[in-house]
Amino acid sequence: MPSLASVHSQLDSQDLSAICQTAVETGRNNAFNLWVMGASLDKVLSALVSAIESASEDLRCSIMLMNPDGKSMSSLVGPSMPRDYMQAVDGIEIGPTVGSCGASAYLREAVVVPDIQNHPNWAPYKTLCHKAGLRACWSSPIFASDGRVLGTFGMYYSTVREPTPQDLELIRIEASIASLIIEKMQASEQLSQAKRDLEQQVQKRTRELTQSNKKLRLALAQRSEVQQHLLEIENLASLGSMMSSLTHEVNTPIGVAVTAASHLRGQLHKTNQLFEQNKLTRSALRAFYEESAEAMQIIERNLQRSAELVSTFKQLSLDQHNQEIRSFNLSSYVGEILLSLKPKLKYHKLQFCLDLDPDLEIDSYPGAISQILVNLIMNTVQHAFEQGQPGQVHLNVRLHKGQLELQFKDNGKGMSRETLSHVFEPFFTSARQTGGSGLGLHICKDLVEKVLKGKIACQSSPGQGSLFNISFPV
Repeated sequence: MPSLASVHSQLDSQDLSAICQTAVETGRNNAFNLWVMGASLDKVLSALVSAIESASEDLRCSIMLMNPDGKSMSSLVGPSMPRDYMQAVDGIEIGPTVGSCGASAYLREAVVVPDIQNHPNWAPYKTLCHKAGLRACWSSPIFASDGRVLGTFGMYYSTVREPTPQDLELIRIEASIASLIIEKMQASEQLSQAKRDLEQQVQKRTRELTQSNKKLRLALAQRSEVQQHLLEIENLASLGSMMSSLTHEVNTPIGVAVTAASHLRGQLHKTNQLFEQNKLTRSALRAFYEESAEAMQIIERNLQRSAELVSTFKQLSLDQHNQEIRSFNLSSYVGEILLSLKPKLKYHKLQFCLDLDPDLEIDSYPGAISQILVNLIMNTVQHAFEQGQPGQVHLNVRLHKGQLELQFKDNGKGMSRETLSHVFEPFFTSARQTGGSGLGLHICKDLVEKVLKGKIACQSSPGQGSLFNISFPV
């Protein structure tokens, strides 16, 4: 396709009258100005066609545009053409014998028909053309830069007419100008459409992403809520276990106190009988005083032990339900935790080896530490050993540079690499058939990282037991 500069030089070289050349130049300039101002394609080409028509009293022009199928054309512009005619040929299929424009697009060359009424190409359209006052038609294909046919440029006359060489050159040049305008504007429209499509796609993806984020936030909120409920259930289960242990532990000192009180009541009844019978001797009275004092000591000591046990279990319960920081003796606290698990551990032959400073006082979250140790111990009971299998659990604790370092190790059956990679994931368990929920170690990780602001890691291999390393600031 010729450049705009070459089109100018070709047009200037034509032997046209000054008036005709001025009209064509003016129309071309108007068309280009409209193009630059962003006018639509039909308005730009209408300006080009109208100027050419003004150069001849009997000339009417039309431009037809090839449809995407490449087999038919649509009427694009024809400012002076009869409306009925333009509507009739709109969508016409191209072919070697289809009028002038249809044949020109198909043959890819100019097609000149001086007399429509006597030309076989126009046989189906004779009546239509006669009614529209069209007698001659010359048509030239409009080529894209890649050789595609974009459409046709047609020139119509009301009388039989043969074109001069200048006429043929003019139609060729105007077809080239139309080609330049059509191709550039189509490319611009395609670019604009691609931009609109991209914007719509971005908006669609943004909406989808927004919806996905909403669903994700909702799912995370629901997950957090479920985990909180499960944690409460775990705490309630621990509380139930503590109550069972409390009942077991308190039963012994209370039983002893009751026995002592019963014995004291018996001695009191016996001494009272002797007194009523005037048989109470000094030695018998002294013996009664001594046994009473001993019984009272037994009762007081065992009731005090019961009160201590109740206080201990009450503190453990409060710690598990209120994550508050306080100062406490870690060694004593670990002993209380083991005491609270006594009912669950009585059927397991586990030996606990504790290596920690009995005077170690720390400021931390006892409830979190309690829950972590309970979950680690119960995880060991469920997974590391078979029912009734003897085993050892080592708990080593040391304070180093403001960090409490806790090692929890068992000599059980250990874990495979696959199990180890999922050990802290929620709901992952290899003991679901025995009631495992898969939450124990996940809760441990959450408590260590979110409450204690520390770290937890696990090392294990089959047959070598498992080691949990926990560290957190105190």
